[in-house]
Amino acid sequence: MSEPYFIPRTLDDPPLFFLWNFDEAALFLIWAILGAVMGAMTFLLGALVGYLFARGYARMKEQGGRGLLFRVLFWYVPSDWWITTRTPSDVREYIGG
Repeated sequence: MSEPYFIPRTLDDPPLFFLWNFDEAALFLIWAILGAVMGAMTFLLGALVGYLFARGYARMKEQGGRGLLFRVLFWYVPSDWWITTRTPSDVREYIGG
């Protein structure tokens, strides 16, 4: 007779929503529901935006989001906005500084 208990394979398994991680599925569902509230055609747009947000979030989670904001600011904010003098972002790619 089987026991009514579920034992995960590892203790670090994330909570799932069907086959997806719960946090990624929640992002998709929130955007899809917001699109459905706006109207029938915007449901498709909301689902598309939700899919893109969920995929982007999953990719960021895989890469380890620590320090992501500073990396984005370093590459995409103009150099004259920084307090210290830095090389322009188009040149930083070539010299690594």
